[in-house]
Amino acid sequence: MIQMTGNLLLFYILNTAIGWGLLALIWLVQIIIYPGFRRIPSNVFSSYHRWYVTRISIIVFPLMIGEVVVTIRWLMLEMNSFYSFVAAFLVVIIWLSTFTLQVPIHRRLQTGKDDARIRRLVSTNWIRTIAWTVKAIIITIYAVRRVL
Repeated sequence: MIQMTGNLLLFYILNTAIGWGLLALIWLVQIIIYPGFRRIPSNVFSSYHRWYVTRISIIVFPLMIGEVVVTIRWLMLEMNSFYSFVAAFLVVIIWLSTFTLQVPIHRRLQTGKDDARIRRLVSTNWIRTIAWTVKAIIITIYAVRRVL
């Protein structure tokens, strides 16, 4: 086992916890929530969608900000680490996907139910689902190798 300070161990735990929290959340969104939008009746869709976006944002944005902070710190701690570089690259992909694909679709859905947009939301969200899945695996492998 590598000798490390409590702060470094806490960092690995925090990085892994945030990564797996986002992983669980994105799979719920990908498999249940976004496809479930199709089941919401058109006459209540806009109201439901506003309710959903407000509540999910309370959970997602702090985790995403935490992920950026932890990833930047990881890059600062270990600039030459392949794992931290790949994790940072995946975070950039996730943010680009979020703000260039998913957020604009959500904005359009605020005006009403549109099955084509919901299908596009589900299909483009695979980018984030795959990126967060790979990132969770990478940070877990790295943390286990550093701690054990």
